[in-house]
Amino acid sequence: MRTRLAAVFLVCFSTALAADLPSGESLIQRFIERSGGEEAYSKIHTASLTGTVEVEGQNLRGTIEMAEEGEKSWTAIDLAGIGRTEQAFDGETAWEINPIQGARLIEGEEKSVLKRSSGLALISSWKQDYSSIRTIGEETVHARPAWKVEMTPKEGRPETYLFDKDSGLLVRMSAVVSTPLGDIAAEFELSDYRSLDGIQTPFTMTQGAMGQLIVIHFDRIVYNATLPKDRFAMPAEVAALRARKRN
Repeated sequence: MRTRLAAVFLVCFSTALAADLPSGESLIQRFIERSGGEEAYSKIHTASLTGTVEVEGQNLRGTIEMAEEGEKSWTAIDLAGIGRTEQAFDGETAWEINPIQGARLIEGEEKSVLKRSSGLALISSWKQDYSSIRTIGEETVHARPAWKVEMTPKEGRPETYLFDKDSGLLVRMSAVVSTPLGDIAAEFELSDYRSLDGIQTPFTMTQGAMGQLIVIHFDRIVYNATLPKDRFAMPAEVAALRARKRN
């Protein structure tokens, strides 16, 4: 009897707590408004980013370049002593070239994640890629309270987003990422927000995965940048892989 009463009480208590939480959709909308607004986002068509990257505790440093246009994306990371890794999605095909494996096509869940994150307005256009969103609680990020929101994509596993209660800005994301090494739990923190063309833009990203901490500092971000015409062009070795697969 007491066990049944305890179970009923817990259900009622958890339901009451959920009722006190702001909806996930309202937190997304608040983030959009606080970070610049839908009109400002609608004016952004391309982005060019350059900066530095460091793997803390490993004496590994290098540079990073990124470009985005619509749903297309391209990233190149050069690490001293390791070499250059390029990863891209051209709107149809996702691929990577790295010093260890060479060229490879990115497929399955890994491709879905890359495709979803390639959009310039990932959050503001969330309804295109996510089937549900709900606030699941609260959490502290560097001594600041934040709302914790679970977003379930139409393809792939749920992702967690944390929005600062005061500023409304996105401060942390976490997800299980599919990679050639298997599924890896990863966490991304966004900080050093600055106003750029009316949009609050993070200039620092810290990624934690597999016990490693990778810090990216962008020194230059340009919205509506003129990108090289071949920026998203598929390299010959990747085109050869795709041709072999199709045959």
